[in-house]
Amino acid sequence: MGLYKPRAVVFKDSTTARDFDMTEDEFHELNGDPVMQMLEANRIWTHPQFLVADVCKITGTTPKALEHFVSPKRDLVRLIGPHVNPGTGRRRVFTGGQVLMIAAAFAMTRIGFPQRWTRSLADTVERRAIARENPFGYGQTGLMFATFPMNEGDDWNVVYLHDQMEKEPVLPVAVHLLDVDRLIDQVKAQLEAMIADEEVPDFTVPDPKPEPNPYSPASNFFRAWDKSESGRWVYVGLTEEETDELLEMQGSEIQGDDLVIVSEGRRGGERFLELHDKHERERLKRCGMGLEGDD
Repeated sequence: MGLYKPRAVVFKDSTTARDFDMTEDEFHELNGDPVMQMLEANRIWTHPQFLVADVCKITGTTPKALEHFVSPKRDLVRLIGPHVNPGTGRRRVFTGGQVLMIAAAFAMTRIGFPQRWTRSLADTVERRAIARENPFGYGQTGLMFATFPMNEGDDWNVVYLHDQMEKEPVLPVAVHLLDVDRLIDQVKAQLEAMIADEEVPDFTVPDPKPEPNPYSPASNFFRAWDKSESGRWVYVGLTEEETDELLEMQGSEIQGDDLVIVSEGRRGGERFLELHDKHERERLKRCGMGLEGDD
């Protein structure tokens, strides 16, 4: 199975079965029909049963922001059916597929993906979720979309990446990447938990905490710092005054236990090299890498 060639995104609206419903007796009667099995498996995507609060829980947005996002005037996601536009005083209800589309659109716009393309992208994600329930199997696994602009941003390319690819994809060095199957699995798990009135799993990835600057006293990764008798941080091998002088030349200053850049500095010159070399010689000695000729 080869790679889908990159192309300008042109999506066509799908005609999926929406608002599908049947009784338990009808289901058992048609249980041997693969088509009906697929329809029932896709019920979570096609049956309107999720409220605004459910969508907000999954997407992490507020009701007001959601209302703005799904406004038909903005055309960011394709939400059809009387349940999504019920009129004044009535609750808006979404299918699971519509929740998935909103989640996909939110995920991409949050990383700077052009809003004018979110509807096409979200439609494709929903179709993927429904197609995965095909009782005869679905050939691709681990689907991702790598997207990037072309023609100076007037068009947008999408490359389908999946586990069965035989060729390396041809991509620019910077792309937007949507982990489609992972998103579908996560949203489905959350929707199933809501239906069962269970705790909804949280798939939020916390912001990573910044690592200490390896050049700062907080890290002291390069063993460049020591405490003076007065308790100040100083460069190894330098006095407090010499440390202040070298820091000024570097455009840096110590704030607490961190080394912070505050200006361009004025590196270079005889005095800079003198202080820098004095510090480096002592630092390398302490690291067991004394330079030839040192005592």
